[in-house]
Amino acid sequence: MSDPKPAAPHAHGRATRWFVAVSAFLSIAIAAGSAYAFTQYQAASSVGTCDWAGCRASGRSDPGPSDAPQAVVGPCANDVCNYLLLGSDSRKGLSAAQVNEFGSDAAIGGSNRADTIMLVHTDPNLQKAIIVSFPRDLWVNIPGHGYDKINAAFEGGIEGGGPLLVAKTIHALTGLKINHYLYVDLAGFQGVVKTLGGVDMCIPPENVNTPGYVEGDKGAQIYYPEPGYIADPYTGLHIKPGCQTLPPDQALAYVRARHLRCDAAAPDFFRIARQQQFMRALITKLLQPDELLKLPGRIRPILSNMKRDPQLNPADLAYLVGQLRGISTGAAEFRAVPGYGAYEGGLAVVKMDPAANQIFRAIRQGKPLGDAGTVLANTPPSEANIVVPAVDHASGGKVNGVEQILADAGFDVAPGIVTYEAYGAKVNGSVIAYAPGHQVEAEVVKKYFPTLEVKEVKGLPDAVAVFVTSSYKPAPVGGGSTPVSCVDPNA
Repeated sequence: MSDPKPAAPHAHGRATRWFVAVSAFLSIAIAAGSAYAFTQYQAASSVGTCDWAGCRASGRSDPGPSDAPQAVVGPCANDVCNYLLLGSDSRKGLSAAQVNEFGSDAAIGGSNRADTIMLVHTDPNLQKAIIVSFPRDLWVNIPGHGYDKINAAFEGGIEGGGPLLVAKTIHALTGLKINHYLYVDLAGFQGVVKTLGGVDMCIPPENVNTPGYVEGDKGAQIYYPEPGYIADPYTGLHIKPGCQTLPPDQALAYVRARHLRCDAAAPDFFRIARQQQFMRALITKLLQPDELLKLPGRIRPILSNMKRDPQLNPADLAYLVGQLRGISTGAAEFRAVPGYGAYEGGLAVVKMDPAANQIFRAIRQGKPLGDAGTVLANTPPSEANIVVPAVDHASGGKVNGVEQILADAGFDVAPGIVTYEAYGAKVNGSVIAYAPGHQVEAEVVKKYFPTLEVKEVKGLPDAVAVFVTSSYKPAPVGGGSTPVSCVDPNA
């Protein structure tokens, strides 16, 4: 895949904070932990560690037994484990040019805000990592503080007990206790992606801009003269659609974007869907044999870009990476807390859908999750939640290119390439086949294969499958660089 040549961002604005590459890396490492116990190494590095009450540099001490919260438990062993993943848009560590791009801490109202909150759960019985995203504006009861948006729980920041209060909030909401946490800011995110050598992604053309003004926050109007680009003036995103290797700055911009053309109905939910897509694509990449060989040596450089609790041992993660052979991308399961828009005290918030309790209950009881949390309101399903086998119908090798696009687009390609004879349904020609009731998933797949027909097939074993014959004519993803219709989640 070729590297993009993004132009410089055209505008600055209110930046949000995301660290999805870090989450993806960790979810890979601990996916094996659901099947293998941690080993106890003694050579733990203390670089970048913070206790639950704050960073060591702040002079704070670990919570004593009388202060230990019910929400936080000890390190993982051969048992279930919950990791709290926190991201902030603190500008600490950015160059002057980057501060000019993203804005200063003062310009965004301070650095102690966590708009990325994820819970990664592992269970030896499930042999999976479950990654649950919490919308930043979720209206929750913060213990000792009353109701507020969930990201307000991080008000104390990494040095002022923010992780502890978020852990208490998550525990009160879900009934799940937290074992470890990881935290990263903007500079740390870019450092992680740089360590990984960039991220291979296929970006569909649905959000391509047409020349003209783009409306930003508070009615701001920003002009984009160049046709054919996908751009967000508030994150610095400026890329062409298609398959490419995203460099650190554009990877960061992609997972932070919330002002794209198709985002209007639910910008934060669309952003969560793209984050999950990004994570799945990265997981699939890092599980390749040649990448697995590099992972043990990358763990310490990756962790050096983050803060973590001192009991999260790099040597333990290195051991887990060594157990990853044979693990597929399907070992990671993505969910988001479902909700709906509302207003509280003049604030636009997200109220939790009661269906979220099905997710929390299933995790606590170690049972399958079902479909709860796979689709958010007014938002098509994320690629990460769509399982797509590539069916080889005497394609003469063309199916390999199809599967590669599916993998780099962030679909769950755990089934791999399946022969036509072995697959449980017969379909003529090169088509995107879907089972009744799953047209919207098929339309998401079609964004990447514009020349393929979408066809309903009764009795299809999967929600969607791509059949590839020798007559298949590959077409570049977003080859025309022209806007296409946004996927209707109600299709």
